[in-house]
Amino acid sequence: MKRINSILLSLGIVVIGIIVLFLCVYLLPILAQEAATVHPEVAYLQYPILLGLYATAIPFFYALYESVSMIYVIERKSLFSSSIIKGLNYIKYCAFIIIALYVAGFIILDTANAFPPIMAVAGVVIIAVSIMVATGAAYIKNILLKFPLSNQQ
Repeated sequence: MKRINSILLSLGIVVIGIIVLFLCVYLLPILAQEAATVHPEVAYLQYPILLGLYATAIPFFYALYESVSMIYVIERKSLFSSSIIKGLNYIKYCAFIIIALYVAGFIILDTANAFPPIMAVAGVVIIAVSIMVATGAAYIKNILLKFPLSNQQ
């Protein structure tokens, strides 16, 4: 049963990654082109915004990779492994990078007076989720560090 749970969890993470990759490759350029045609006064920001969104996808995919690798470590070794602590740190850092990139994007778009409200709502949601992920990873890491076995492996 444990193996089935690991496979299902890994499969769920891979499906999330495929969905986000599809959105990045196919849907985001279409939406950017449509936004540029609807609002030609800010069409010059089409590619910088796309570049910023792609930049946030890199730490997201790395965090997904770390999640899958942590599942395999837990399955093969132990929950109390130093590589689990490292993986949680990497996930936390990825969340902080995503937060920093979105805050920088907010500041840049606000100074250019090209900050649509729907983008603000989506960005705030992504920042809130990233804060929750970073907090959760830090909390789990601190719990694992309290166990004496986690420092031995």
